[in-house]
Amino acid sequence: MTNSNSDWKPYYAGLGIYAICITVAALPILPDALSILAALEILTAATLACLFVAVYRGSILARRFKDSGGVFIQALLGIVVCGGIYSLVSSAPRPEVLFTVFLLWTAVGLMYLTPLRVAALFAVFAVIFANSFASALFVVAGTEAHAEAAYMLVLSFLMTGFMCWRAWDYTRVRNEKALLREENTRQAGEIEEAKSRIHALTVQDMDTIALKYPFFRQELQRCKEYADRNAQTFSIGLVSIDHFAELSQRHGEMAMKQLTREVVHRISSIVGKVGLENGHRHPVGKIGDGLFGLVLDRTNLKGASACVERLHAAVAHHMIRTLAGPLNVTITVGLAEYFVGESVDELLEIVGKSLEKARLKEVEGVQPHQPQRPQVKGQPVQAATGAHDMRLLHEKEYSSPLH
Repeated sequence: MTNSNSDWKPYYAGLGIYAICITVAALPILPDALSILAALEILTAATLACLFVAVYRGSILARRFKDSGGVFIQALLGIVVCGGIYSLVSSAPRPEVLFTVFLLWTAVGLMYLTPLRVAALFAVFAVIFANSFASALFVVAGTEAHAEAAYMLVLSFLMTGFMCWRAWDYTRVRNEKALLREENTRQAGEIEEAKSRIHALTVQDMDTIALKYPFFRQELQRCKEYADRNAQTFSIGLVSIDHFAELSQRHGEMAMKQLTREVVHRISSIVGKVGLENGHRHPVGKIGDGLFGLVLDRTNLKGASACVERLHAAVAHHMIRTLAGPLNVTITVGLAEYFVGESVDELLEIVGKSLEKARLKEVEGVQPHQPQRPQVKGQPVQAATGAHDMRLLHEKEYSSPLH
């Protein structure tokens, strides 16, 4: 059954069928109509049945019987109430009424029923019908009452065959829709996976998984715009693997791919913990062979220096396994802090000078470069100021004056 518990149309239609059946049985349009008291008894039973179905819909029991909309149990109770109780409280039950009850209650849920369940409803109806008209069917054969009862029973049997065929058709359509939904879901998942792979191939350098340079510039631009809007700062760094060209000549291209990938992974694992406000962003970009840029959102120079100390420890103190054997490398890092009004190109030029200064001095470590810039008056700039703040950076538990 694929009926959704949110589809209440069959339930509301069932309320109307109760009203129709009680009205047909109570109004004097047929001989031996129900008394007011008998009609009230059926109405009370119908009310209780409706309340039960409302609770039953979507319950564990309904899901176990694959009847989450309660369509089958509603039709079953409708036949029992409008047919069985009617035959008990009526002084002279009419076969036309029972036939109408069976026809309406089976039809209301036909789109949600299987042929087997239609047959089950007919079996319940047949028991009620045979019990109500046993004397007419089996005792007083040849009478008008016998003819009416037999005619309605045969007509009910024929209608059951027709409705079983329609239920089979509806069931086939439901199954086909379920298969289509499953196929659409699978294809949607494959499309999303393909989009992710295409995005990765477009945005990331496949050798190192760092951002390609154009997308790294976009990340810098995003950080600049965010900092300008929110009176915050950020820092960028250039990370150079020392003696990369010599290592490449000595150990080969494949070993260097493994080396740079592991270096980027270690940098990302540290910067990712302290950096970007959205964890899915990649904070490292490839600038050149053995040269990478990193972004530290909302971090001033002091906080960035504390972060880079961790980078040195993560890279220099742990050997990297490659096809050429374990390699031990060091890095040189240049840092620069963004000041309001500077362009991305100016910031990259400043951090490049910082890296060159570090190389010339042969400093294995952090060499911040912070040229004199005009003081900008206004509200304090929010930034991390040291190792402790860097630890809390991703939790946004910091706000300290920079200048």
